Amino acid sequence: MVPLVRYIDNIIVRLASRETNPINQARVRILVYIIISYLLFTGTLMVAYFIDWNLLHLLRVSIIFVSALTLLAIVRYTKGWKLISHFVVFTVTLCVWSNVIIYVQGINVATLQYVWLAIALSFYMHGLKWGWFYSIINLFPILAFTFIEYSDYSYLIGDLRLIYDARPVRQSVYLFVLTYDFLIIIFLHHYFFRTFNLNIINLTHAKNELNDLNEKLNETVVDVRKLSNARMDFLSTMSHELRTPLNGVIGISNALLSQNPREDQEENLAVLKFSAENLLSLINDILDFNKLDSEKVELEHVPFNLAALIKNICASFEMKTREKMLNFNISISKEIEDKIVFSDPTRLTQVLINLLNNAIKFTEKGFVSLNTYIIKDEKNLMTVRFIIEDTGIGIEPHKQENIFEAFTQASSSTNRHYGGTGLGLPIVKKVLSMFNTHVELVSILNAGTKFFFDINFNYTLDNNTTQLKPKISKDELKHLKVLVAEDNAINILVIKKTLEQWDIEPEIAENGIVALQKLEQTNYDVILMDLYMPGMDGYEATASIRKMADKTKANITIIALTATVNDNIIERVSEVGMNDYLSKPFHPEHLFEKLQKLPLDEIA
Repeated sequence: MVPLVRYIDNIIVRLASRETNPINQARVRILVYIIISYLLFTGTLMVAYFIDWNLLHLLRVSIIFVSALTLLAIVRYTKGWKLISHFVVFTVTLCVWSNVIIYVQGINVATLQYVWLAIALSFYMHGLKWGWFYSIINLFPILAFTFIEYSDYSYLIGDLRLIYDARPVRQSVYLFVLTYDFLIIIFLHHYFFRTFNLNIINLTHAKNELNDLNEKLNETVVDVRKLSNARMDFLSTMSHELRTPLNGVIGISNALLSQNPREDQEENLAVLKFSAENLLSLINDILDFNKLDSEKVELEHVPFNLAALIKNICASFEMKTREKMLNFNISISKEIEDKIVFSDPTRLTQVLINLLNNAIKFTEKGFVSLNTYIIKDEKNLMTVRFIIEDTGIGIEPHKQENIFEAFTQASSSTNRHYGGTGLGLPIVKKVLSMFNTHVELVSILNAGTKFFFDINFNYTLDNNTTQLKPKISKDELKHLKVLVAEDNAINILVIKKTLEQWDIEPEIAENGIVALQKLEQTNYDVILMDLYMPGMDGYEATASIRKMADKTKANITIIALTATVNDNIIERVSEVGMNDYLSKPFHPEHLFEKLQKLPLDEIA
């Protein structure tokens, strides 16, 4: 029995789902329920008449049963439910008229039930206009019969003295009461359906508006993503185009500075290098902010010595602080010295460099300090507080929140006097949020500023068990055989000048095809591979090298060189089998460190 009920219910649900309007869905359900109820009712009568062997009644009921089954089939296989509904209401109306005129020739309970059923069905199945139409048609024979065949009618009068006393009423009074009662019934159906219908319409409109709004929001999200991708593509392209000439400026500056220039030449070259590196720093900030803003950056989890990292960072600022004659104070608690932490040294370095750079930039006299100590330590998890303090210009209280917004500085005069993009502190804010922390600020105008934040680190004790690879001197690199795959003349000059500092004479391949040909003819220790070259780019060349039959040549160390910097590039470099990555413009020391990491047996 239960499976049959579920089957019928599934059919009803499918029939109703063909309508989009919720009211029409309810109407289809009501109609199907009525037809099924008639099928069950007539089916029961058929069984009863069959048992009593009343063939005439069995035939009549069978005709009704088949008719109801036909109606159900029409509703099931067509969308003609409205026509079938009219047919049902019309049939009920016909029952009212036939009872009053032919069968009963009067008014009984069944007739009144048919009237009520016709009124209810007409309103709920067909709305207000059809509801009034069928209501009037069904009331007409009742009122007409009462008017024509009037006899004495009594009613119970409701006072205490005559509560059980039935009294006759006049025909006009009886017709008025009958008409009034039916009008009340019709009005109640009319009012309820109108309110119900209005609510459904409002809900449907609200739903449609929400759907439209969701579609617009989805379109907006798609447009924003396209705009964001276009922005990233534009910035990546601009980065590549800007980095390529900067690579030449910085590279040649480094090469000339390494050739013992005169004092006046050294000063000019230092200014040239500083300006180029400053421009490179601005480009890096813009790119980094966009990467962080798109939430495509994830923290690494690698071991490193926190104290050593802090000391190296501070060492890079010593020259700046000496030039401005500032006291640069560094304090690292002894408890940090012997611990190896697991975190992202690159992002932590980025935070500290931005904060220290700001502190030095906005301080004309006095000191800049970095204080680091542990505020909580338990179960190999410690919380370290970093405090960067200066005696600089300070920040007005009402502007302290704004400085963490992108491209914003404390004032326009600050921008004119000190320069900068206003991205340093927003980057700090975003990176620290990745560490699940935030930066706090205390500042007094013209007295100084203090930034501090806390980071949790998992750690282990440093037992000096890590075997570091011994440093290789420049003389030991001079026999290194290097193949440079590069098509840009300026970049070739920079790389040659850089390698010549270590007495390395590289061979040049203008594209990937030439690089493959040279590798087939000669053995090399390392390939410096540009990624974008005509004919065959660095990716294709690397893939072809890794498939070479000679395993020694197939496994040669390949270091990618490119002016394009983004996470997708780094992933592709790793996927094609390159061993390392160096972005242009590069510092000679960084390339030297990469070459130091080569296996000892690769160095002649």
